[in-house]
Amino acid sequence: MKSQIFLMGGNPPIKNHEIINKIVSSSKIQRIIIFTVYRDNWKPYMTKYTEGFLSFFDTPIIEYLLLDREKIDYSNYKDVDLIIIGGGNTEYYISTYVNEEFKKYINYSLNAGAIIVGFSAGALLLGDKVYVSPNDNSSNKIIIKKGLGCFKNFLISVHYDSWKDIDNVNMAQELVDSPILPLYDESCLILDKLGNIIEKIV
Repeated sequence: MKSQIFLMGGNPPIKNHEIINKIVSSSKIQRIIIFTVYRDNWKPYMTKYTEGFLSFFDTPIIEYLLLDREKIDYSNYKDVDLIIIGGGNTEYYISTYVNEEFKKYINYSLNAGAIIVGFSAGALLLGDKVYVSPNDNSSNKIIIKKGLGCFKNFLISVHYDSWKDIDNVNMAQELVDSPILPLYDESCLILDKLGNIIEKIV
């Protein structure tokens, strides 16, 4: 199956050339959409998401959509080749992104052949269930939330190394029936459009 979902364990930019090569070889990229939320100086940060692989393409169209500030007409974005979902506060991202309208758009895009790259929180919320680390929420407790359902047979833990999250993940594993797979800051889990694991790059 074609590589279509890339779950990044950390923040941009992508430094591992093996991951970049997988994204580049997956599809011809002419239009890129980056989904993010508003924060101070958000726009300069957006270049980090495309840093490393933009040079492989002839001036693609790049658009930025703030889901917490804009009403999106998804019919305008159906010919997208690469969708990037940024990172940030996971609970806020879940409350912003996890809804039926965005879920339908992501499923449509995958079926149309688009590549989805999620960084950190953007990777977490793609799962059917989302493990939110105590390091990643104000209550400092393990939280399990509902996600977009792009993969269903496992959960992921991001920033597994830098957050030293092994004990938290072990405790969270008792709360869910599916395995929680650790992702280090520089690692990537590659899936097909049905959410089956193709490869893990560490």
